[in-house]
Amino acid sequence: MRSTWTKRCFIFLLVAAPVLGQEIVPVRLTNNAVLIPVRVNDRELLFMLDTGSESSAIDPSLATSLNLKSAGDMQLLRNYRVLQTSAIQARSLGIGTRVFDNPSLATFSMEAASRALGVTVDGILGNDILQELTFKLNYSKSEIVLGPWSQLAGVGSPVTLRRSRDQFFVPIQVMSVPVELLLDTGTNSTNLSWATWQEVSRHWTPTSIIDGVVRAGAPTPPAFLACIPSLSVAGTTITDQAVRIQRTVDTGAFSSENFGGILGSDLLREFEVALDLKHERMVLNRDAQFKPDIYRYTTIGIQFARNGQGTYSVMSVWQNSPADKAGVTIGDQIKMIDGKTVASLNPEELSGRLHAEAGTPINLAIERDGKNIAVPLRTRQMLCDHKSEPRAETQR
Repeated sequence: MRSTWTKRCFIFLLVAAPVLGQEIVPVRLTNNAVLIPVRVNDRELLFMLDTGSESSAIDPSLATSLNLKSAGDMQLLRNYRVLQTSAIQARSLGIGTRVFDNPSLATFSMEAASRALGVTVDGILGNDILQELTFKLNYSKSEIVLGPWSQLAGVGSPVTLRRSRDQFFVPIQVMSVPVELLLDTGTNSTNLSWATWQEVSRHWTPTSIIDGVVRAGAPTPPAFLACIPSLSVAGTTITDQAVRIQRTVDTGAFSSENFGGILGSDLLREFEVALDLKHERMVLNRDAQFKPDIYRYTTIGIQFARNGQGTYSVMSVWQNSPADKAGVTIGDQIKMIDGKTVASLNPEELSGRLHAEAGTPINLAIERDGKNIAVPLRTRQMLCDHKSEPRAETQR
């Protein structure tokens, strides 16, 4: 999330309390998103860790309830849109024992993120604050370790990041094509821009794709998924990596021909990720505890979002999927799955019940135009058959 001041610019200092040793901060993982506890003016909140955002942000309703001061207007460059918003100033923001004085935060609605994750997200922890820390992120242990770089980097593969304003880009290779992807822990899938895909597809043609993929929030042209046979980062080659290919958009970062795409948390979580953004460096250590979700793309082929009625609405139906062939349509309301109501399930739990070994029967009860309809389905392997073997090899 890039930010530029358009009216007043409020200058502030980030001052962190000095800590010599390591400090473990437990985090919450939901659908690959990292939610970290923070304190704003001593109020305990939950922010999304987002290395794709230049600016930290807070939900505007929460800013109002905390009586935070206005600090001017801002323009945020998001991946898919440009957003005009305002900034506020807090007295303090704390992470573990670190305390930052007088931070400015953008105001940004977290409603869509909260619905998608099934938990209230209060804001975003972006690079304006993250670059004042050195830390190691471990997805398997659900923790962030703060401390000196010399203690965190370990013996993994070092990566020199390219900085553009307060965003950081990782050099990778997609098949034989070198590209720089935005380091973005706030996005749960690795994305290639249309320009990058055009270059990749000159050298390789996928045997299958999943079309009709959408995203929550602001509408964008539908994307598609492809299984990349080989993707290399920091001396490690990852095989059969699903990536999302975004068709051309008119605004936001993806509208630039020079934007290669996003390195998301689906790939990052295979590593322990040590970051020192101020000095533009990252170290990746293979996470021995990582286990791929072998059924991630063995499913019925829908995307959904919680609605205001205690159930879920179908947002998209992937082309040629079991759901598509059974007649499921966008806007259908999911009421039950295998005879059990979905009202008490969070999005991650519901998703888990729609993925299983190929051929597993799944029975949906949906509502359409006031009518209840039973839809019997069976899961099908649609992309990237990982089975259970290791997916990555370190190049030596």
